[in-house]
Amino acid sequence: KTAEKADEENGRTTSEAPSVPTDIAETLSCDIVIVGAGISGLSAAVQAAENGSKVMVLEAGGVAGGNGAGTEGVFAVGSALQKSLNIEINEVDIIRTELEEGQWVTNGALWYDMVHNSAANIDWLVENGVQFSGNVDNYGAGLYNTMHWFDNDSAVTSYIEPMQAKAEQLGAEFRFQTTASQLKQENGVVCGVYAEDDKGNVIEVNAKAVILASGGIGANPELLCKAGMSQNQVDEMGGSMCSPTVRGDGYTMAMAVGGRDFLRNAAIQGFQMVKAFGTDTTVPYNSPLNGGNGIVGNGLCVWVNQDGRRFNDESLAMTFNMAANLGACLGNRESYALFDQAILDNCGLDETDRKVVEDALANNDGTSVFFADTIDELAEHFNLDVATLSGTVDRYNDFCAQGFDGEFGKAASFLAPISSGPFYIARIDALIVVVDGGIMTNIRSEVLNNDTLPIPGLYAVGLDGAMLWRNVYTQNMPGTAMANNINSGRTAANAAAAYIAG
Repeated sequence: KTAEKADEENGRTTSEAPSVPTDIAETLSCDIVIVGAGISGLSAAVQAAENGSKVMVLEAGGVAGGNGAGTEGVFAVGSALQKSLNIEINEVDIIRTELEEGQWVTNGALWYDMVHNSAANIDWLVENGVQFSGNVDNYGAGLYNTMHWFDNDSAVTSYIEPMQAKAEQLGAEFRFQTTASQLKQENGVVCGVYAEDDKGNVIEVNAKAVILASGGIGANPELLCKAGMSQNQVDEMGGSMCSPTVRGDGYTMAMAVGGRDFLRNAAIQGFQMVKAFGTDTTVPYNSPLNGGNGIVGNGLCVWVNQDGRRFNDESLAMTFNMAANLGACLGNRESYALFDQAILDNCGLDETDRKVVEDALANNDGTSVFFADTIDELAEHFNLDVATLSGTVDRYNDFCAQGFDGEFGKAASFLAPISSGPFYIARIDALIVVVDGGIMTNIRSEVLNNDTLPIPGLYAVGLDGAMLWRNVYTQNMPGTAMANNINSGRTAANAAAAYIAG
């Protein structure tokens, strides 16, 4: 077996050192350069500047925020606000629940660190101008009241703007529309980056440490396939809530200098959707048509794969978490949802929603959603085996009559027969939210190499280096992804300062 093959099988990367750019238009120097000005990048920038480091932030987009612009709040346990509201939660219960639902394959030390620091992180945010509304709840579906809502439920005005202002006040320099493309490395030590501005000029930034905070890989189709989606699923994807600048820049650069690849274990956050119905990407979770509680995810329909067979409990979004819906489909070439008129009528659609359905059925040419008078016609339309699909529906209707799902144990409250025509079939497509992880890191947010040792001078935070989840984002504790972004940003800044100090 070749070394390259062994590396590939073990999730490692091997690559030749990239060539050094020669057409450098500008050379800059700082202590710490941060790639990305999203939630984690801003956290790292403020903490690093507070530590007295000379900080430069490179952001591919035109403004700060990245994926975090659509977020509404942050997880914490034991905060002053929770205490004022008499909300008492044992942090051990949080940690153990996450480890159990993550099948014990995640690093509990990372969860402890994030949870244990969460209250202090809220205090630190407030000290730096972040504004909270005073509302703490379970986000409507979480297990505990851990969600600390931003003022106006908006990270843009309540987190991003004040944190950028604070970083600049402390001396951090921001370069927007500047895309980092390559790490500088000398004798195995990362010592800066090369970047390109919006005019195509190459910029060399010499630094004593680099923090990757580029937001993950959610807008990169090739890397989404590597993370577990099929090419067909990517091609038919219904949309992405990721910033278009989230192309995996941090991941690609880390792999080029020997970072260990964690992308196959990354957690894809997303929802099942019916493309023809569209989606309100502002709050997709609440749409009766699409999102976590929409027609596909409300537990009442029947999911079938390209063979016309059921493949999972359709109530996952209601009984486990919304992110599980998409994960349940990743093993299929195609996935479909079957429902009848009675189920459609019970989805809580208002007049506007019904008009959306009516227009979709009239105008989508049957490529996304189709209706007919018989199950056989549905099968024929999407080239499914007629006998198999008919048998699947008959068997499922028997389960409904018995009040027991004899295949996947779906709760009786979600067993609704497919019996009242017209009948509907909708192809299940993906709405990507974000992808958690890709670069293997440790508790200090240091990027690890193929031997699981730190690459000197290199850190990855937020979605670039998220290691709290493997394969499934266990959406039990509202706001944990945001809390990890903030905690890892601070952690990396402090670790980089200690590294620089020697």
